[in-house]
Amino acid sequence: MTTFPCAGDDEARDFCDEVADEMVRAFGISRAEAVARVNRQWSEPATPGDDVPRVLIVGDSLIYHDEPTDWATGIYYGYQGRWWDPATERKPLPPPEQQPAVPVNPRILDA
Repeated sequence: MTTFPCAGDDEARDFCDEVADEMVRAFGISRAEAVARVNRQWSEPATPGDDVPRVLIVGDSLIYHDEPTDWATGIYYGYQGRWWDPATERKPLPPPEQQPAVPVNPRILDA
């Protein structure tokens, strides 16, 4: 599985990496949390139970209209929080639930 299911090509993967790296740098969160936040924004399926990302970034995607720094801040704080307004209290969105890196075999837990 790719780190970013929404990345349809190398340029998109690199862009997602830049967004995640910016969140790590700017907000002091772990790389795993930053990747999970990017994936919550773009890779979660539009339909529950589907395995197709909500957004597939390829070619001249509209995603590139903003810089990774802008995406990182919007993904971290959400777009309803008016994070760009200095008069507003900045409150980050809660981190996404993180999946285990390796699927857990329930039979192992019963042993």
